[in-house]
Amino acid sequence: MAENLYKLLEKAHDTASTADAKQFGVEIGIVTNVKDPDQLGRVKVCFPRLPGKPESDWCRVVQPAAGAGRGFYWLPHVNDEVLVAFERGEAHRPYVVGSLWNGKDKPMKTAYVDENTTVMIQTKSGHQVVFDDKSGQEKILIADKSGKRTLTFDVQNKKFLVEAKEGDVEIHAAKKIVLECEDLEIKTKKTGKIDIGTTFDLNVSDKASIKAGPQLNIKASRVNIN
Repeated sequence: MAENLYKLLEKAHDTASTADAKQFGVEIGIVTNVKDPDQLGRVKVCFPRLPGKPESDWCRVVQPAAGAGRGFYWLPHVNDEVLVAFERGEAHRPYVVGSLWNGKDKPMKTAYVDENTTVMIQTKSGHQVVFDDKSGQEKILIADKSGKRTLTFDVQNKKFLVEAKEGDVEIHAAKKIVLECEDLEIKTKKTGKIDIGTTFDLNVSDKASIKAGPQLNIKASRVNIN
């Protein structure tokens, strides 16, 4: 088996060593176009090291778990620096194998920590998913670009926090919403309102109290107290 594999690799090397195969290794490219007419997740790049900065044909982009209708869809942007490899060393068969940071385009400012405990995904506009593995402060954070609307999985405090420092939070369901917990608190700084379509049942197994300030109104066509 090993001998057959060696022969196959030797043959592949001979095939790649033709006059047309001169682009061995990898090359730095700059993305010039992401509007793939066939919508196959391809990009075009130019090669700044070469005279005239020639532009490639459409390059396939390596993506994690890519397959039929699945995988990551995360294309580099125009002017991003990328690393390009060539199939069998042929210049007309380029593949983008990854994107690169450099002296101009740097990582996110909050990403680096000496302990190397942060894993972060951030979009061009600033939306974030952060995995923080720092001992005693482990958490997962999902935030929009403003940082004012977040979901936080707080491992240390055993808490799941939904926070909107501006705007609203809405929960919609076509059928049913169930809240099940040991203790439930509902607080508002101003007004509160419950609007029920047809039937409302309140069942308290032990004690219940209703307290109002200056006035409590109960209005119905019929009130039963038992």
